[in-house]
Amino acid sequence: MSDSPLLRRAAAVAVCSVLTLAGTAATGASAAELQQVSRVDLGRYAGTWYQIAAVPQLFEVQCKKNVRAQYRPKSDGSVGVRNTCTTWWGSTSEVNGAARALDASNTRLNVSFVPRPGGGFVHSGDANYVVVGLAADYSWAAVTNDERSAGFLLSRAPSLGSGESAAAVAAFTDAGVDPCGLRLTRQDGGVTRTASLCS
Repeated sequence: MSDSPLLRRAAAVAVCSVLTLAGTAATGASAAELQQVSRVDLGRYAGTWYQIAAVPQLFEVQCKKNVRAQYRPKSDGSVGVRNTCTTWWGSTSEVNGAARALDASNTRLNVSFVPRPGGGFVHSGDANYVVVGLAADYSWAAVTNDERSAGFLLSRAPSLGSGESAAAVAAFTDAGVDPCGLRLTRQDGGVTRTASLCS
């Protein structure tokens, strides 16, 4: 069961608002100073990711648990994005968009949920999705943006072991992101309470 078109539209608008604010927020740190992984294989990165923890964002306010992202490479070089979660009312919230790599390393991307007339999505040069930590086997990823105002810890499974969590915390710290600002995300088969990633 899915939310109404009105709720999906509201979620998309919230996403756009947050990304716009993130793009204009200044921290005094340039993109060149943001430590990121050397390269991302978008083919290996594709598939389902479970959100283990995140800096709270307006576009997830309707989500109670089970926040997930599905990435699918497309023929035009972009990556299809499908974000879902279980809402506080027990229904499923869904928003669709696309990501475009901003450099050959595929570590800095622009994710957009703004539809383009005639098809596709409106993209900018802002790196609102920067991979700053990635397991060698692509089992977890640490993601932020150029302004370090966002943070997402993603995993291929609903839960993450202590060793992997420690590695992700180190990746966020090395990138200049306070890992304690991320809150655990409730997942069926994972954590059932929300708390700081540092707790």
